Amino acid sequence: MLQPVEGDLSLIESEWPPAADGSVYLNSGSCGRKPRSVLAAMHAGWEESNTNPTRHTFIEGEELATQARTAAAALFDVDPGCLLITNSTSQGLQLILQSFLASPGDELITTTHEHGITRTICRYLEEARGVVVHRVEIEPLAGSDALARAVLARVGTRTRMVMVSEIDCFSGWRPDLLPLASELSCAGVPFFADGAHSPGQGVCRPARYPLWVGSGHKWLGGPNGTGFAYVSSEYIARLKPVWLGDRFFNFGEHELSRFEFQGTSDVSRYTGLAAAVSLYGRLGPEAMRRRQWQLVCHLRKLLAGLPGCVVRTPALEEEATGMLTATFESALVSVDDLREALWREHRIWIQPDFFYGDPGRGMRISCHPATTEAELDRLVAALASMLKTGR
Repeated sequence: MLQPVEGDLSLIESEWPPAADGSVYLNSGSCGRKPRSVLAAMHAGWEESNTNPTRHTFIEGEELATQARTAAAALFDVDPGCLLITNSTSQGLQLILQSFLASPGDELITTTHEHGITRTICRYLEEARGVVVHRVEIEPLAGSDALARAVLARVGTRTRMVMVSEIDCFSGWRPDLLPLASELSCAGVPFFADGAHSPGQGVCRPARYPLWVGSGHKWLGGPNGTGFAYVSSEYIARLKPVWLGDRFFNFGEHELSRFEFQGTSDVSRYTGLAAAVSLYGRLGPEAMRRRQWQLVCHLRKLLAGLPGCVVRTPALEEEATGMLTATFESALVSVDDLREALWREHRIWIQPDFFYGDPGRGMRISCHPATTEAELDRLVAALASMLKTGR
């Protein structure tokens, strides 16, 4: 097995031990496995809560939220006052998009490679408010410059926001968005980065953009129901509530915390999120990114030997993540659905390709730092048994 360039492999192995049933999980891009320290922190939080649920939830919960926010702000190198702990990336997306796109004729520029929740919110804004959404066609293999040019070409006097994914959920491509963000800043157009896949995939710096959202439950290994929203100080007062909690008016209009308290919730998620952030800091974001690159390179070499395989993810290290998408010629696939067949026959779980064609003939593989070369070998051997060698 290749070792991480830096970091403690034994710590990774102890925190993410192999599944008890012998299965292989390759879909952190949808929902990550939880490290042992996160599970322990959540269990301890539930035990504490059960002693005095009222005090723990409504009094201590605010302190737990502050601790989780402060830890995440340190990891992301942002002002804690500009970081909001959300229940999900989806929640952050709704808060920001619905705040900035409020009137008929307001224009949003986004791309054809955005997650389903973005498409859903955009449809709602189009139908309910008369917002105009421009969806730019992009191709990851064409590169970052092509993406920036295509987006900037659509900017007009009615453009109220540009929103692009920091990491493409369909291919794992991480385009260089800084030149685009800079151009939009000069034009006075707010730029919004969907960083759902960014926390836990190397060094994460939300403050490079004025608006950003991310997930805590994917690569970071935090509890389900955790996410982040970064809002630069100049834009906080522009946020309008999509939901309300009884403490909303306890805070000023320039305080993001007013959006954090939404009624009775499981505050143990904050202890689990703080544990996930702490663990990732110990492992080292850059070391974990380089480990993922090792795994993706290993997977690429293996896939190159399979008939009819087309890799949809750019091969540049600076634009790579732990996700790789590959599709196969339909005529060469001997099963109806790769995900179902891999799970049923080999106990390997993948994410289908939901963009480039028939979902049953493609896959998006998540190479988490806890993934091993042996697991990727096992995946490709299983795939080989499902592919025909001739046309």
